[in-house]
Amino acid sequence: MKKSLADRIEQYIKVLIDHSESNQIEIQRAELAETFNCAPSQVTYVLATRFTEREGYVTISRRGGKGYVRITHCEDTASLREFAELSGFIDELVANKAISQVEKDLLIYLLANAFKDLNYQQKSQVYDGIKQAIIAYVNLDD
Repeated sequence: MKKSLADRIEQYIKVLIDHSESNQIEIQRAELAETFNCAPSQVTYVLATRFTEREGYVTISRRGGKGYVRITHCEDTASLREFAELSGFIDELVANKAISQVEKDLLIYLLANAFKDLNYQQKSQVYDGIKQAIIAYVNLDD
């Protein structure tokens, strides 16, 4: 049986994630579309329907010329929800120019990798502490 384009894109992304050390990849939508000779909207469809929080993924995207899609796989969906919430908070800080893109990238990398061996309760405490520390850091300039 021949696999659909969406199935092939999904499989390709999952293989990339499985081969990454951090269970996380960063891809460009246009490059992936070029690889599969399809429209970027087809890649967007796969990301939106197959890499969801319910499936154990956090997908963060940044649009524009140097835009990317960062996909992180996590077995612990409760931690995943908190990670997504904190990532969204960090995205807002960048949008409001409270922190730089480099600072954001460092924070997201640390969140995805430094605490992966902690249990849910420990991660929850760490994520809360990090959010409070970021708020204090951003308010230093006021």
